[in-house]
Amino acid sequence: MPEILIGEYLFLRLKQLGIETVFGVPGDFELALLDLVEPLGLSWVGAPNELIGAYAADGYARLNGLGALVTTFGPGELSALCGIGGSYCESVPVLHIVGYPTTPAQKSGKILHHTLGDGKFDHYQRISSELCCATTVLDDPTTAAAEIDSVVNAMIFHSKPGYIGISEDIAYAKVSNEYLGTKLARCLPPSAPESEAAVTTEIVSQLELAKSPILIVDGGAARASWAEHVDPLIQALKIPFLVTGLGKGIADEMSPYYQGCYAGEGSWPRSAIGLVQEADCILWLGNYPSDFNTGIFTEKLDHCTIIDLQRFFVNIGATKYDARINHVLPKLIPALSSHYPLAQRTKQNTQVDQQLSLPASNKIEQDWLWSRLTSYLRPGDLVITETGTAQVGITATRFPSGCHGWTQSVYGSIGYAAGAAAGAAIAAKETGKYKRLVLVTGEGSLQLTVQAFSMLTRYGIVPVVFALNNYGYTIERYFRGWDAKYNDIPMWDYAALFKAFAPDVEPRVKGYKVTTAEELDELLSDGEFCDSVVPQCVDMIMDPKDAPEAMRTVFEGKNAM
Repeated sequence: MPEILIGEYLFLRLKQLGIETVFGVPGDFELALLDLVEPLGLSWVGAPNELIGAYAADGYARLNGLGALVTTFGPGELSALCGIGGSYCESVPVLHIVGYPTTPAQKSGKILHHTLGDGKFDHYQRISSELCCATTVLDDPTTAAAEIDSVVNAMIFHSKPGYIGISEDIAYAKVSNEYLGTKLARCLPPSAPESEAAVTTEIVSQLELAKSPILIVDGGAARASWAEHVDPLIQALKIPFLVTGLGKGIADEMSPYYQGCYAGEGSWPRSAIGLVQEADCILWLGNYPSDFNTGIFTEKLDHCTIIDLQRFFVNIGATKYDARINHVLPKLIPALSSHYPLAQRTKQNTQVDQQLSLPASNKIEQDWLWSRLTSYLRPGDLVITETGTAQVGITATRFPSGCHGWTQSVYGSIGYAAGAAAGAAIAAKETGKYKRLVLVTGEGSLQLTVQAFSMLTRYGIVPVVFALNNYGYTIERYFRGWDAKYNDIPMWDYAALFKAFAPDVEPRVKGYKVTTAEELDELLSDGEFCDSVVPQCVDMIMDPKDAPEAMRTVFEGKNAM
């Protein structure tokens, strides 16, 4: 029987699951493993550091379905763990592959570099086990293939990160290639058919009884696994729908049924609050009631029946069903379409309105900015938004049809978006689904991961980066006061830095610094800027005491309590 290297087996398994690009940072314990990547037809994308690599793998996985990151043992893998934590929190399956010292070296008990100096080699795996659904360190060639498959299958089942440690001697040991014929789980399997049928029937019944039902599209329950069903569901329901901050970027916001973003008192527009409070039934996809996703827990939901669809269960009121969102939705859509009373709904919805006139102050005011971006965005855009001020503000930007995006709304690691955008853009390029990458971030976040600029200007990526430059951390100022000096950050020239990180990229990247609303409006209306085929960065100087309306409402209300 023909044999292959265990390292080859690992990467071929990734190829079978649709991964085309592997991210990471080279290190001595993984170099021999990395020599196998490109000969197997995979692309290697090196990151400036492991944290950015983890963010890139996360962004790639959110579009592709799975992502992979390779780091070295010890410092390399620990540097990546903040990114892996975000993937775990928001159910993004990223495989973290770690190059280990050889098996004899581990068994020797000798003190090696990258260890904690105690002769032990299991510390880092145990740390990662808190952030992964499955971990293994391969130490036996006879069981390696089964262990790899076990971790990968667990990742797919739970939609969480996995961890595989592999040393050079194990990577170059051989196994039979017949193991490649063993089927891997490509998606979450269904629950019992009778349970799914019962849930579908009960949901239809609840919607038929309801006089004011609404749909809320949230981002929990591994949203990428069910996102494709959302627009057909909206068409079948014919009822008003809202998104949440975590769910934004899934549904078609140009639909006549779209009514804005719900986040308790931080909702946009404010009419969304009344819509939810007047509803007698809420069909809620992937409810994830975190603080920032609920306007700091200011939602009011006790008055109605909630149908909560999750990855492993569905709750209808107080009754819990063994059913799964990604299998229930494909059955629910035709059931709704064929149900005569529901299919005949003709309720007209008030359209979401936005003001586009320039602010009287001519400053780049927060509320004007987010409305203005609505007319800038195009179908086919991929919009990645940073945590913090940007993730709140973007809820007031209405995405065009065919525009996709997300923000790391729950884990909220500042600096995430720049790395994630690089990985997402590479996945988009592979699939051909999205035409333009738009990154919206803050200057404080960029100071953590500005090295990601060197990825965003390579690999055929043509991003447009909007940097909100308001001299510090806005959300933190709301928490602890405007004059706290620890919220101030050094002033950088972000447009110039964007160029500095791409000295050899042709044609040369472009940078802009705008200080007024009129300047920004002219730039966003400029055809050459909008149609550019080179990377661009816009450094927007903004008032440090300004904030999006939703943020002002929530935090000012909290401070008054």
